[in-house]
Amino acid sequence: MGNSAFTGKSNYSWMEHLTEKERERVMSESTLLTYEKGEAIIKQGTLASQILFVEDGIAKLNFDSGERDATFSFATNGDFVGLMCSFVKKKLEFSAYAITRTTVRMIDREVFEYLIGNNGKFAVYIVKHMSELTNSVVHTLITLSHKNVNGAVATLLLTLSRLYQSNNLQIPFSRDEMADALGYSKESIINTLSAFHKDKIISLSGRQLEIINLSALDLIAEKG
Repeated sequence: MGNSAFTGKSNYSWMEHLTEKERERVMSESTLLTYEKGEAIIKQGTLASQILFVEDGIAKLNFDSGERDATFSFATNGDFVGLMCSFVKKKLEFSAYAITRTTVRMIDREVFEYLIGNNGKFAVYIVKHMSELTNSVVHTLITLSHKNVNGAVATLLLTLSRLYQSNNLQIPFSRDEMADALGYSKESIINTLSAFHKDKIISLSGRQLEIINLSALDLIAEKG
């Protein structure tokens, strides 16, 4: 893990609701940290004391039930991590690990609380965003125990597509690394990718990926 200089980025939807002065305050009262692949960003059971925002890279979100450490979601460019827990100082019920080199902005929670109290448009945006997160969490809790390797792989491929803003991209890690990230065997990952390729959902050559049938992949990620 290492420190990174401030980027001053403001091309995220939540920052569009801030004034220039408010954006400057967010930048001055936050820190950019870079995590290498495999590093823990947050650990399950720790107190949520800051607002975490992914500026670059991909992180996997894991829930350890005691019987299995399961990946239930991913966070990539423009995603908050643990936002709902941060305002009530709750312990985080999941861990986050970098699966590529990942840059995260750590924002002082008090700054967010100030912005919510003094900027109505920003407050409305955050309320709507947290409502969407709540719906997503409920869906995740319902489907988590039924998640199979097909659903996990589909979710990861869709996350990569969102990260690179393209359906034609190069997968940034090996099959072994995919298996480790998702908690399945390498053989299961290879068989799933081969099945997707055979069914013309994707086209895959080495690490070069093209998503051919996006709606089918979406359905697998949702139902898997």
